[in-house]
Amino acid sequence: MREFKYVAITQRGKSSSGVISAKNTKEAKEKLVKDGLRPLKISSAGKHKKSSSKSASNDSSGEKQKSVSIAKGSQKGERLGLEFLKRLHELHGSGMPIAESVKLLNLRLSDPYQKEIAASLWKELAEGRTLSRAMRLLPQYFSESSTFVVEAGEATGNLAPILAKIILHLEEKRDIRSKVLSSMTYPIFVGVVAFGVVLFFLFFLLPQIQEMLDSLGGELNMMAKILINGSNLVLTIGPFVVVAMLVGGGALYRWSKTEKGGVVFDQNLLRVPLFGEIIYLSELFQLSSLLATLIWSGIGLTENLRLCEKTIRNRFLRNQFRSARALVNEGRSLPDSLRKFRFMPLMQLDVIEVGEKTGNLGNSMEDTSRSFKDQLTKKIKTMTTLVSGAALGFAFSLVALVAISIVTSIFQVSKSISY
Repeated sequence: MREFKYVAITQRGKSSSGVISAKNTKEAKEKLVKDGLRPLKISSAGKHKKSSSKSASNDSSGEKQKSVSIAKGSQKGERLGLEFLKRLHELHGSGMPIAESVKLLNLRLSDPYQKEIAASLWKELAEGRTLSRAMRLLPQYFSESSTFVVEAGEATGNLAPILAKIILHLEEKRDIRSKVLSSMTYPIFVGVVAFGVVLFFLFFLLPQIQEMLDSLGGELNMMAKILINGSNLVLTIGPFVVVAMLVGGGALYRWSKTEKGGVVFDQNLLRVPLFGEIIYLSELFQLSSLLATLIWSGIGLTENLRLCEKTIRNRFLRNQFRSARALVNEGRSLPDSLRKFRFMPLMQLDVIEVGEKTGNLGNSMEDTSRSFKDQLTKKIKTMTTLVSGAALGFAFSLVALVAISIVTSIFQVSKSISY
């Protein structure tokens, strides 16, 4: 009799693994079928152990290579995790068990990163672990809050709608981030082009015009002289200014990494006109959206608040939320606790209070999330308009100043020549 290691699916769709004694692989398969199991993989215990150690070393080296290219919390990792969850939801939502869905994705997916996710998850599921536990082993693709929501869905046996909620939350989060980035692309491009044109005028075209005017007996006007002297001054003291800015920025960065300095820095960041409002609304939108998802998953409110606290990046807001959460743990209502620390606008807190009293807190949080998203979209649009206008005005002013100084200097020389 030989020992065989097996991986199988039970009649309820759960994965099962273990060791069975049989003369050969065929007999081992027949025994598993008699026990009500559907075998997926059967291998000799000795060979399996050797190959598994080899594959484990390959997997560990592969994971090490991937961890170098995809860091925890990176946008690329979040995007890949979101795409995988979409494919998983499509299969599981159609009625396929979660283990079978992951196994099929492992066979069908062609993208190497997606395939690595499916292979890692399937390896853990085949050993009897849950999906949420397997996802925690891939923090570069799945956030901690998402894994806790999945765990709640597994506990309630209602994973498909929970996956849909997670996907919606992540897509809205990515949509807001892309709007902010795209709104800043055009102003930055205009500013860089304008700065390049000015440098071209000052350091290439203007010296040549000055040589031409000197040969004709003319001279640059006052505006052109100010531009040249100003550019020379910038070249002289510019390196010292850059070094001072780097040193000051480094000191500010190190101070902001301290506990007290980080809270003060983030608090002042919220006071920056328009930009601070965008940060504030972005934090509230992500928090309310995630809280709504967690509420629908069936987790208790105190645990929901604990998980949500970890997702708040602004340290001042995180401290305010932590203090409000402590009051909730003591028995006070959520809107009263948030109202005491002025964490949210009063209008949204009133909506949450109505939902809490009527037992419809999930819908109230979704309404609050949509309200923050609409406000955030308007603020981003306003910022885009203002920054674009300022960048265009700055570019036009610089180019016009240089062009006028050159043209007027040439006109002065032409008048002297005509006389």
